[in-house]
Amino acid sequence: MKRSSEIGTRILPLRERLKGETQREILHGAEAVFGQSGLNGARMEDIAARAGVSVGTLYNHFQDRDALLSALVVSRREDLLNRLDEVLAAHDKEPFGGQLEHFVRAVLEHFDSHKAFLAILLESEHARAHAPVGPRASRPNTALLQVYRRVEELLLRGTIAGALRPEGAELFPSFLMGILKGTLSRELYAPTGVPLANRAPALVLFFLHGAGA
Repeated sequence: MKRSSEIGTRILPLRERLKGETQREILHGAEAVFGQSGLNGARMEDIAARAGVSVGTLYNHFQDRDALLSALVVSRREDLLNRLDEVLAAHDKEPFGGQLEHFVRAVLEHFDSHKAFLAILLESEHARAHAPVGPRASRPNTALLQVYRRVEELLLRGTIAGALRPEGAELFPSFLMGILKGTLSRELYAPTGVPLANRAPALVLFFLHGAGA
């Protein structure tokens, strides 16, 4: 059994493994530099230095800065969405309040680990909001749109379970997204030093019961 299992497992050639590891280091470096210098201020030379590779090696992996930024956004987005899908599947039998807290905590934990990516995401949202009317302004942020769809799925569970009232339920995903984005923005622009994930219980309590005494 062990032998057949080993045969069925594809081992990547060393060259492919080294390429994948180099790309991961470049993305880590790019995340840090973009987060520190902004979308317009980040230079490929600085990213290469942060990643510990030559500029030539950087360009061997990514054609230009836009291609690198795109790959970074896709990578971090996929990490987050995969994590949220795991949470939605793993806790779907729990009471709704527990499902909601697991989901909120997963979002906050992701951005605790990737605060530089959070800076990139919010900067791109700001640029989009202030862009002239046209194609750029009309395209929603893919990452936030995909998170929104998962929020819709989760809150539909709450409505079906009777944990959320049906009146105005179509607005609830926007409310929860607003709470999450506001929490992330506050930590970015006025850091508290407290892990974002620690705020999950308070956010869930606010969402379910409001700010009334």
